[in-house]
Amino acid sequence: MVELQAAARIIGSVRTATPGPETVVPEPGQKELFSDRELFGVAAGRYMKKNRNQVLSDIDELSRGCRWDDLLSLYHPVDEKVPDLVSGKMDGPVRLKVAFALGQAGRFDEALKELKTCVAAEPDHFMACASLAYTAYNSLWAAKNKQVFLAGKARAERISLAHEYFQKAQKLRPDTVTNFYREGMLFSQIENKPKPGLSCFDKACSNWEGLTDREREERHQEKKNYIKSLYRSASLSLALGNGKKAMDRITGCLKIDEQTNHINLGFKYFALGKVHFALDRFDEARNALMFALQSSGKGRPTDFIHELLARTYLALGQVDKALETIGHVPEKIRRPYYRWTEADVLCTAGRFDQARQILTRVVEKDSRSRHVGLIRLTKIEYRLDHFDAAAAHAARACDFFSTTFGNPFLEGLFWQSLCTFKAGDTRKADQLLTELESCAAYHYPKIDRLRAMVRH
Repeated sequence: MVELQAAARIIGSVRTATPGPETVVPEPGQKELFSDRELFGVAAGRYMKKNRNQVLSDIDELSRGCRWDDLLSLYHPVDEKVPDLVSGKMDGPVRLKVAFALGQAGRFDEALKELKTCVAAEPDHFMACASLAYTAYNSLWAAKNKQVFLAGKARAERISLAHEYFQKAQKLRPDTVTNFYREGMLFSQIENKPKPGLSCFDKACSNWEGLTDREREERHQEKKNYIKSLYRSASLSLALGNGKKAMDRITGCLKIDEQTNHINLGFKYFALGKVHFALDRFDEARNALMFALQSSGKGRPTDFIHELLARTYLALGQVDKALETIGHVPEKIRRPYYRWTEADVLCTAGRFDQARQILTRVVEKDSRSRHVGLIRLTKIEYRLDHFDAAAAHAARACDFFSTTFGNPFLEGLFWQSLCTFKAGDTRKADQLLTELESCAAYHYPKIDRLRAMVRH
């Protein structure tokens, strides 16, 4: 009996330990979902890669539909949403794509945080460096367009960050086009530094032109930024006084972009007209500007084209045409620069009172370039022999410029000295002339004649 009871206990214990149909018994060396082989062998890496590829495929699908909010709700923050990839150090590509989505959503600080994690893990990763630079640069454009707030020290640090990583990306791939183009835009459009901007645009151009046909085909997506670099190089070359180079660049841009029109046709022909105008080729400038007007699509601004065309007609001596052209833009949307040319046209037509009224209104409202309008008022009063009034306008222009920009205003000093002399105060005119000379302005236009008038 005792033996039967013992046997029953053994059988019962075996039955209790026997798994049911839904119970999985771990094999030796297996913990929960993974065996040792899966955790520590070749299969572990394969599982992580497969998982990452699925995530990236999902992100790509959401990106194609510009579903940035959906993408971020699923995969941001990366550390929380895909911790297995983070622990396996396979999160880099995911972070890059999440950072891009954050940038598209205007969440630049979060995007930069993700990208800094990427470059900390892989300092020589080209895409990580280039993406960090681009995101910093893009945030500065957003600030310029008043979409986000970025000023003072924070803005300066963001500019420095963009330059640092543009240059790291350029060192990693010195034949790049896009990164030189973007740094050129950073210099010229964000910092208003034309010389280093021109250097970057020229480098972007030479890099593309140095590629073989096969390399250009492989990197076709960079051609657009080559064309933009030609256009920007033309503009900055002209601004820096090199009209011949500007003409070479803009004609090259027109030829290469003829089929694609990555840059609006109206903009390109306006640039061509601007170069012709600077080279005193006024007939060619007029023709280019007329074509620019015809090529500008409906709804696009054309005030800048009308303004330059009016100045071109003035240069051709066609005052009636200039008056007609300047009247094409509605008065309520005429910006200060447009009003300056409008006043010049009216003065050329002998309508000084009307020009004075326009410039007086402009000067009252213009808080950035008031000195330009004041000098035009100076010239009107000088032309009408109102020398005291002319000298007063020139003095206001000097005060505004030095207060706003922290530098002496050479044109204002010249006109103030001239008009003060004409008003009969030779001593003060001489003092102003001396101040002008102290600013290394010995070669200022007509300063020799002014010197002769005041001192002899």
